[in-house]
Amino acid sequence: MKEIIINTNSGGEFYDGMIKYSKKLLKSENYNYYIDEMIDILERNKIQFHNGIMLAEIMKNVDFNTFEYHKKDELFTKLVNRYYVQYNNRMNKLSVQQDESYWTMKFVIKLVKKDSYNFLIDVVKGNDYIEVRANALKRLAIVSGQHFDRNLPKDPGHWKEEDLRIDELNKWIENGCKDGVGYCPPKQDKSLFNPTNQFEEAVSKLNKKLIKEQDNNDYSNYDNFLIVPNDEELNKVLEKYKIQGIYLEFLKRFSPSNTIIPKGMYEISLYGVDNIIENQIGYSVDIVNNIVEDWPSNYLVIADKFSDPYCIDITIEDSKVYHAKHGEGSWKFKKAYNNFIEFLEYLAK
Repeated sequence: MKEIIINTNSGGEFYDGMIKYSKKLLKSENYNYYIDEMIDILERNKIQFHNGIMLAEIMKNVDFNTFEYHKKDELFTKLVNRYYVQYNNRMNKLSVQQDESYWTMKFVIKLVKKDSYNFLIDVVKGNDYIEVRANALKRLAIVSGQHFDRNLPKDPGHWKEEDLRIDELNKWIENGCKDGVGYCPPKQDKSLFNPTNQFEEAVSKLNKKLIKEQDNNDYSNYDNFLIVPNDEELNKVLEKYKIQGIYLEFLKRFSPSNTIIPKGMYEISLYGVDNIIENQIGYSVDIVNNIVEDWPSNYLVIADKFSDPYCIDITIEDSKVYHAKHGEGSWKFKKAYNNFIEFLEYLAK
């Protein structure tokens, strides 16, 4: 299987084979061997197009906090030399795609943490691409605990040149690259890690899935976290919608924050108290907050799949979950799940 992956000229065959081989390697639970094999494919494959995805696959499956990789310094040097030109002076042109650069920088801070400082600083100061420089500064913020990324989009691909706090970076370097305080982790219900009933069990499984989507304990924004919301935000929602039953308990204890759940070729956005009101736009209300007449007044959208809504009936204590497709002239709701717990269990798979 490995040689087929390395020698194929088909992007689809490479990707499918890489995922299957990754799963096969993981069964051995030998993470040193797993990383060695995956990096060997990365170096030798003919496609090169999916190498960023391969690095992402390694990071998704390996917890670097639980073991010591036996070739971390060697691999760090190899990655730096492979992906960038003139590392010892200043970064110039990228020798690979920006996607691969993005995952390389995320990977190296996993490997060597503070030993990545010089490399990342050189990228911030010397690369020609704003997206790459921003990503390097974002990685520096995460590994150093500094707030170089404060009040900026979590995705550095959305940063602008003026968002790069170079003067602040230089001052930090002059002061000896001291550790910062970082950001506080979100407040989370303890039952996420010690469930005691079917409902908590379903939420706990979903949380485990979301952990894989989180970004290196990056708490600058709480993307893909289930959090205990603040009272002000919660009360604003409850004043507007008379929510009851299990879904009410869910929002009070496990409110999703900027949560996107991959489901094969699709993604499902699961709403929380911070965005559920605004996300009714296009369904029960229009863009200027006028009520849409053909929308059932008792239906609340709790999630969507590419704008196809998942709803509950808030007049029923434990409503079924309904689904409809947009763009068909009128809303045609069908039962998708018998209750909200069943929906959670689907999301957690």
